[in-house]
Amino acid sequence: MKRKAIAMLMVASMTVALFAGCGSKSDESDSGKVKLTFLDKHPEDEYKGYFEEAIADFEKENPDIEIEYENISDQAMKEKLSVLAAGGDLPDIFFCWGGECLNRFSRSGKILDLTSYMDEDAEWKDSFLPAFLSSSVYEGKNYAVPYRSSVLYMLYNKQVFADNNLDVPTTWDEFIDVCDTLKNKEITPIAFGNSDKWYTMWYVGQFNANFVNKDVRTADYNPSSGAFTDEGYVKAVQTFLDLNDAGYLGKNVNSKDYYQVREEFAAGKQAMILDATSQFSFYTGAMGEDGYGYFKIPIPDGATGDEASTIVTGGSENYAISAETKHPDEAVKFLKFLTKKAQAEKQTKETGLPNAIIGGITEDNSDAVIAAAYKTSEDYNAIAEWFDQCVDGNVSNTYMASLQEALDGKSAEDVMADVQKAAKEVADANK
Repeated sequence: MKRKAIAMLMVASMTVALFAGCGSKSDESDSGKVKLTFLDKHPEDEYKGYFEEAIADFEKENPDIEIEYENISDQAMKEKLSVLAAGGDLPDIFFCWGGECLNRFSRSGKILDLTSYMDEDAEWKDSFLPAFLSSSVYEGKNYAVPYRSSVLYMLYNKQVFADNNLDVPTTWDEFIDVCDTLKNKEITPIAFGNSDKWYTMWYVGQFNANFVNKDVRTADYNPSSGAFTDEGYVKAVQTFLDLNDAGYLGKNVNSKDYYQVREEFAAGKQAMILDATSQFSFYTGAMGEDGYGYFKIPIPDGATGDEASTIVTGGSENYAISAETKHPDEAVKFLKFLTKKAQAEKQTKETGLPNAIIGGITEDNSDAVIAAAYKTSEDYNAIAEWFDQCVDGNVSNTYMASLQEALDGKSAEDVMADVQKAAKEVADANK
């Protein structure tokens, strides 16, 4: 019992340590400067170095402001944001995903409404790619600014396509024909691995946007009103499962993960892979700029969603400001610095993190494939945010677990029955 008590005390101490720091409100530092706390999600050396340099440059331009910077991992951020928000101790400026992550803070009044700042500075507001800026809007108001953007495309191995006389498909029927041709030649059409469950969400999130109207999705993605009873959700899951049932995704998909299959695709073992533009630099490094191409996954047959032809899955990573900051003007000033075009271009060139500024990604700061992909993304009116970030965590986890079972035979109807049950429990808890 004593050992158990000591162990529990150690766990508690470690938990406190994990969530300590960067939660204190802004105040004046010992030097009399305005101090702003900044919590970010890029602990890797190449990213951390860029942000540290950017902060130093900002402080040089603004000697009356001091930035206290903390940088943690993806998973730690997911846990820490919830803890800090619950305790009313969010840092002045902090990283936030789009979708439900941002919306829940907006609904609860935890983050600063930036609408007036953007209305007063139209040049700043108009500098962002519209689709990505729209993902930081809740009930018509701006609650964050995007600094990183990403869009989902189907990548293809140019050599494999050329060797098999295949054209890039533009319709669903053409896409299925390409998959059939490859499968008949004993080439796995699409690289896919789902041992860690989340990869299914990219497909289903896109297909939800194809099959379900925006107003229905908006209501269902809200924890207090989610029902997921629209028939389009079943069709979206079935469309994904059809790819698996036809053998297009290969074998033993639940025993491989995303990182394994992207290596296999890059090595020419599969013909296509669904991936985000934020990851294109990996493929350029592994295959060269001329080794791969990309296309928007075609609209499935029978898709009737009102945004079916104008929406693409993707997302922005954002910076928000705590509603309790003592220095909102200074915090906004820092966000303007980080997202001005020259700084955004530097961000992309030095880190590979694609920015969200119109014209901010070119062949001067990126490679030709990535620059072309982002030029294409300027044409999209709306972004279907990463699905696991759009919905409540309990709903997301249920989706992922049930979809993994569906890859081994569970029906689309049963998947959605599980989701509907989870959504009802979440909605009841939020009433």
